[in-house]
Amino acid sequence: MEEFSIYVNSAEKIERASRRKKLYFRYRILLAAVMIVVLLSALWAYQYREFQTYSKVVTVSDEGSTKKNMEVYKDGIVKYNENQVAYYNSSGKKIWSKKYSVKNPVVKVCGEYVMIMDKNGSQVYVFNAKGKKYSFQTAYSITDAEVAEQGVVAVALSSQSTNYIEMYKLSGEKLVSIQTSIDKNGYPLDITLSPDGTILCASYFIVDGVTTKNRLTFYDFSEDGAKTENILGGFDYEDTIVPTVTFLGKHTICAFGDDRISIYQIGSKPSLKKEIKVNATIKSIAYDENHFAIVREHDVDETEGNYTLEIFSKNGNRIGEEGIDEDYSFMQLYGDTILLYGAYHCQIINMKGTKMFDRSFSNRMIQVVPAKGSNEFFVAYEDGIDVIKLK
Repeated sequence: MEEFSIYVNSAEKIERASRRKKLYFRYRILLAAVMIVVLLSALWAYQYREFQTYSKVVTVSDEGSTKKNMEVYKDGIVKYNENQVAYYNSSGKKIWSKKYSVKNPVVKVCGEYVMIMDKNGSQVYVFNAKGKKYSFQTAYSITDAEVAEQGVVAVALSSQSTNYIEMYKLSGEKLVSIQTSIDKNGYPLDITLSPDGTILCASYFIVDGVTTKNRLTFYDFSEDGAKTENILGGFDYEDTIVPTVTFLGKHTICAFGDDRISIYQIGSKPSLKKEIKVNATIKSIAYDENHFAIVREHDVDETEGNYTLEIFSKNGNRIGEEGIDEDYSFMQLYGDTILLYGAYHCQIINMKGTKMFDRSFSNRMIQVVPAKGSNEFFVAYEDGIDVIKLK
C-alpha cells in the first residue's frame, strides 16, 4: 500500500519565497523604468534628429517645369500643367495620365479625388484614384473651388455685379446655387468646404462708402440648411482683411487675417473658440487638417533669425517656435513637417520647431513635397522630378 505524506513549508522557506517575490517585483519595476527611459530617449532623438545630406532614390519624370505643379496625392503626387495631369506613386511609377485643356490650372485634393479648376475661366475637371474623368462648365468666371471627400465640388463664381456659390455632383448636375450681390455681400476672397461637403465658409471683402470690412459667411448645404436658405451664420471684421479660410478637420475652421488668426467651431451654429492676435506682419501661412503655422516678423524682444516661425495645433495652442535665418519663396506644411524653400535652399522643420534639414542644392528647385517613404521627398527641378532620401 502506497504511503501518503503532507508537505508543510517551514517559516524559513516561506521567508525565502517572500524575498524572491519582492526581488522579482523590484526587477520588473526597474525593467519598466529602463524601458521608459529608452523609449523617451528614442522619442527625443526622433524629434530632434538632424540630416546633413541626401541621396537620389529614383527619377520620377524627366519632363521639365518652370512653376509649381505638384500636389501630394495618396501615396505619391499628381503632376499637372495646362494640358495634362498624371499620378505617380512613391516609387516613381506613373499610375495614370489624363489630358484636358485649361489656361490657369489650380489643383485641390481631397480623399480619392483630384479637382482641377481653370481659375478665372469656366472649366472644372475631377479625377478619381483610377483616373476616371468628370467635368462640367460654369456660366461665370471661377474665382475659387473646393472638392469634398465624395467628389462634390463647390465653386465661387463672379460676374460684373453678382457673385454665385454653386455646388455640383460628379455628373455635373448643379445641386445648389446661391446668388449674392457685390454691393451688399462684397467680393469673395476665399472659400473652404468641409470634408463631407455640407458646410462652406466664404470670406467676403465689403466696401461700404469710404469704409471697408470683411465678413465670414457660413453656409449649410445639408437637409437642415435648406430650411434656413442655407445660411448657418456669419461674423464681421471691421479692421481686418481675411484672405484665407480653411477647414482643419471636419468641424474646425481657421481664418487667417492680416493681424489675427480666428478659430471657429462648427455645430448647430458657428462659434468663435479662440483668437490669436499677431502683432507683426505675417510673411507666410501653411496648414493641414491637424496643424497650422505662420512665419512673421520679429517681436521687439526676439533676436534669433530674420523671422519667427510659430506652429499651432488646430485648436490654436502653440506647440513650436523657431527663428528663420534663410530667406525663402514657398512654405508648406505636410503631416509632421514644415517645408521652407527657395530657388537653391531648403529647410525642413518638425512640429517642435527643430530644423531637421538645412541645405543648399546645386540645381534650381521649383517645388518640394513629401513622399511616402521615411524621410523621402519629391523635388521638382527645371529639368525633372526626383525622389530624394535624407541622410
